Amino acid sequence: MAELLTLARPYAKAAFAFASEHSATDNWSNALQMLSAAVQDEAFAAYLNRPELTPVEQVSVFAKVLGEHQGQELSNFLTLLAENNRLTLLPEIEEEYELLKSQNNNTVDVVIESAFPMTSVQEQLLTHALEKRFNAAVSVTVEVNPALIAGVVIRTGDQVIDDSALNKLEKMRTRLLA
Repeated sequence: MAELLTLARPYAKAAFAFASEHSATDNWSNALQMLSAAVQDEAFAAYLNRPELTPVEQVSVFAKVLGEHQGQELSNFLTLLAENNRLTLLPEIEEEYELLKSQNNNTVDVVIESAFPMTSVQEQLLTHALEKRFNAAVSVTVEVNPALIAGVVIRTGDQVIDDSALNKLEKMRTRLLA
């Protein structure tokens, strides 16, 4: 997974730089989301990865997916990906692009997994602490995961803060077995 993100990062940076320059970050974001979803569809991916398809034919398949959202710049981007056999990286490119977009807007998307439902006060306190830690506005999504036993797991981008009882028990088990 990390290798895929490493390969996707330069493409995401280039796409974001171009979109920012042309005040089209939201348009590119929407297009990349559609492309990412298309590539993750098994039937579409199988069709796209047929060896007899040329890069130009692969890009024309995407034109049908994007419809009116595909401009010449996006076609050029897809052609570059197709020529370098990188179309399968679109989900990772989209993820990196969104990360760059949120960094540019000084916002951070955070997913908090909690063993129990959080009260609004707890959520506000945690949100405030995370805003201080990341020095940015935080958009929080809370998910309940009883398997954690107690505590929380906080995820943002490739950063994870695991303060769950499940993690602490696993660490204890590892130490006892060593």
